[in-house]
Amino acid sequence: MLELEAAKPFAINIPTDRIDLLKQKLELAGFPDTILKNENDWSHGPPLPTMRRLVEYWRSGFDWKAAEARLNLIPQYTVPIDVDGFGSFNVHYLHVNKGKKAAVPLLLIHGWPGSFFEFTKIIGPLTKGDGDEPEFELIIPSLIGYGFSDGAKEPGFSCFKQAEMCHRLMLKLGFSEYAVQGGDWGMVITHILANTYYPKHVKAIHINNSDKYDPPSFFENPIHWLQNQLRGPYTETEKAGIERTQRFLSEGYGYNLMHKHRPQTVGYSITDSPTGLLGWILDKLQDWTDNYPWTDDEILTWVSIYWFSTSGPTASLRLYYESRRAPQEEKKNGFAYAKCPMGISHFPMDINVSPIVWARPMGNFVFERAHKSGGHFAAWEKPDVLAGDLKDMFKKGGPVYGVVPGRDGY
Repeated sequence: MLELEAAKPFAINIPTDRIDLLKQKLELAGFPDTILKNENDWSHGPPLPTMRRLVEYWRSGFDWKAAEARLNLIPQYTVPIDVDGFGSFNVHYLHVNKGKKAAVPLLLIHGWPGSFFEFTKIIGPLTKGDGDEPEFELIIPSLIGYGFSDGAKEPGFSCFKQAEMCHRLMLKLGFSEYAVQGGDWGMVITHILANTYYPKHVKAIHINNSDKYDPPSFFENPIHWLQNQLRGPYTETEKAGIERTQRFLSEGYGYNLMHKHRPQTVGYSITDSPTGLLGWILDKLQDWTDNYPWTDDEILTWVSIYWFSTSGPTASLRLYYESRRAPQEEKKNGFAYAKCPMGISHFPMDINVSPIVWARPMGNFVFERAHKSGGHFAAWEKPDVLAGDLKDMFKKGGPVYGVVPGRDGY
């Protein structure tokens, strides 16, 4: 059995003076004017009336301590994890169904602007089994620079280093073999884990978006190119998905370029101004979801986790900058065709809604399913649907049944 005693129980407890400072900053918030007459028009970004309402509620009505108490009902821990070249990080994670003998160990990895919080709605569906349905033992870390994990103190901490951290976390918790699920950066990190640690450690992965924005190339992927040619014309749904993807790349990709090129520039705004942080994240919560009925409490809990994060909200942006500049050899190996068994769930209002067949050059897909609704934050928007896909993938008779034997010692 690997070292388990280093993990310490953790409870979120933001000091009162930090909450008071947030409210003071919100009270002093300044707002731009607007030239749009329709208060529900998001074409320029979050509408002014929406922002005014949320800022005022954040200042005078939102109860962070109540949100904190709800989050603390979920078992949380911290543990030191060493990453080559960067020393030790105090890593925060949720751990549910801990030690359940029959449960499949599943690592859930978030992205930006997500956090461990976006997986909290899927915990229930994944930790209850019925007959042949599998149960999962869930490990949900805050990535380095996110939530209540430490941030990197020097340049170079890329998505490849995040993958190393995640793997070492699983080993430290006693899992030499495990499965992984992720979307957004979580999808990227999950793919890297599959290419780096399969077949010894990573046994199967599942993603809910892909990194392929173009159809398979004849010169790079002739077999997948031929599959795409032989499948016939794209359906109307697939055409709509391609159109949405192209709109994202032409009109919604600016945040990505700023994060990749000038994270510090954005950081001055989102670190000094909670209003700036709210606007930066809210734009994505609205644009990347499928008419999800966000409540003000959901939005402000989501954004407050960034505001109160251990290393501050700017740390989360640096992942884009450092990953873009990672060594080419790491990129070549990490993003190669993954032989590990893979599954993908396809949601029509994600940011990349290219046909599923376009994703196949990523790896060995043994499970594919397209849904009629849902967006980028699938674990939050459609927790039962995403959980159902994972259960179908891992259940008896499913394509990866029995590939993950469970925790060491059980």
